[in-house]
Amino acid sequence: MSHAVEEESISPEAAILAEIKEAEKKADEIVERAKLQKDSITQDAKANSSKLILAREDELRKTKEKKIMEFRDKARLLSEEKLAEGKLLAKQIKAKSEKNIPKAVEFVLKKFEEMI
Repeated sequence: MSHAVEEESISPEAAILAEIKEAEKKADEIVERAKLQKDSITQDAKANSSKLILAREDELRKTKEKKIMEFRDKARLLSEEKLAEGKLLAKQIKAKSEKNIPKAVEFVLKKFEEMI
């Protein structure tokens, strides 16, 4: 009988140890699931941040291209304006010089006659 009594006293301890082991197993499973969730969340965050970075870089590239095109258009318009001003000035100078040709010829002839 003493052996039966001994088994009864060990049995509650064994049950407690089994409960502890079961609790540890569940805790390990919870920790493992949490780790997997953390890794998944981290990967999602990295993927999302990469997408955001690429989108922002694309947006900046488009803005840069737009500004360059605007600058080129402005430069082209300014160049065309200056060219038109130059042509107008050249026409005015030509007209003035053509107007003064008879006076210049007369002056040259007069000086030539004075020399003779």
